[in-house]
Amino acid sequence: MESFVLNNLPLKEKLVFILCISFATLILITGIYDFLIDEFIAREIVMTIGVFLILLSAGLMPKLFFSPLTNILKSESIPTIGNPKVQQWLSLSGVFICSLGLVWRLLL
Repeated sequence: MESFVLNNLPLKEKLVFILCISFATLILITGIYDFLIDEFIAREIVMTIGVFLILLSAGLMPKLFFSPLTNILKSESIPTIGNPKVQQWLSLSGVFICSLGLVWRLLL
């Protein structure tokens, strides 16, 4: 099903999808490496996972990068790749986890 959805996207939206997923994966890999090899700080891996989820959710809605801001704010929903609820949960989870890591960093 997903490959069918990706086949219908324009080239620029496919590139945004690939770049977001690539950057998200790179950030997650470097965060895990820093956590395991360099410093064993749990709040850093929490922040890394949050950023990973936010970038992953951004990659699932590539039209966001090419639509005017007024159209985005007017519309009730932005077309996503796959199920919109999955994208929304990834985004909200990423924001929540990043906020948790930020509060943890500020308190300790």
